[in-house]
Amino acid sequence: MTRIRHLEKILASQGLDLLHPFRVGWYDELVEREGLPVKKLSSFGSGYKIGILIGNTKSLWPTFVRALKEDGRLLAEKDPLDTYTQHRVTTALATVYPGIKLECFWSCDYGDRLVAMQRVAELCRAAYLDHTSHLSVHPSYGTWIAWRAVVLLEAIESEFEELEQTPPPPLNCPVSAEELAAAKDAIDNALSLSDQNKLCEELHGESKAETSSSWRHWLRVRETVKLGQDFRYCDDQSEYHYTKNRLVLERAISSLS
Repeated sequence: MTRIRHLEKILASQGLDLLHPFRVGWYDELVEREGLPVKKLSSFGSGYKIGILIGNTKSLWPTFVRALKEDGRLLAEKDPLDTYTQHRVTTALATVYPGIKLECFWSCDYGDRLVAMQRVAELCRAAYLDHTSHLSVHPSYGTWIAWRAVVLLEAIESEFEELEQTPPPPLNCPVSAEELAAAKDAIDNALSLSDQNKLCEELHGESKAETSSSWRHWLRVRETVKLGQDFRYCDDQSEYHYTKNRLVLERAISSLS
C-alpha cells in the first residue's frame, strides 16, 4: 500500500473520507492568474510541491459524535469539530509521514493562512464549483460534502509522478441549468434575509445566533441540487454545520445512549 493510500484509509476510518492530492503549482498559478486575495502556497516554503485536500461526506457525523461521547473534554473545546478534525489529521500524518516537513491549513483559518479550498477541489477534479452559488458539487455526493484541510508536504513529489504539471480540465457541470437557477434564487433569498453585517459569518457557518433559523435558508441552497440526495446530511449534522449550536451536539450524544 502506498503512503497516500494508507493515509486515505486511516482518515476514512475517522469520517474524513475525501482525499485528493494536487500540485502546489496548480493553485499558485490560479492565484496569480485571477488575482485571488490569498497567499500562494509556495510562500510557506519553496520545498512544498505537493498538497493534499481533505474533506468529508455525511460519514463524519456518526464518527464525530461517538468521539464526543467517549471523550467529554472534546465537547468543552471552543469548536469541537475543528478540534476533532485537526487532531485526527495531524495524528494520521505523523503515522504515515514521520519526519516529513509539512504545513496544515484548516477550513477555520483566515488572514494569511486562508486557502481557497473550493478552488483547490475544482483544480483537482474533486468537485464542480458553481461560481454563482459557491456550491461545491461532488459527482457522487452532490452538495453534501465539506472541505476541512489542505496539507503541504516536502520531499514526496516522486510519489505523485502521475500528476501532470498542469491541472486537468475541470469537471463538467453535473447538475441541470434549472437546479443552478434554483440555487441562485435560494442564495438570493438567504442573502435578503440575512443581517448584512454578519454576511461573512453566515457564508462560513460561524458565529450565528444559536436560536436563529436563518441557517435553514442556507441549507436550502444545498437542497436545490438533487444529485447525491442519498448522501444528505442528517438533520443534526445540517443544523450544526450552519449554527455550531452545542445543544445539537448534546442532543446527538444523547441519541447514542
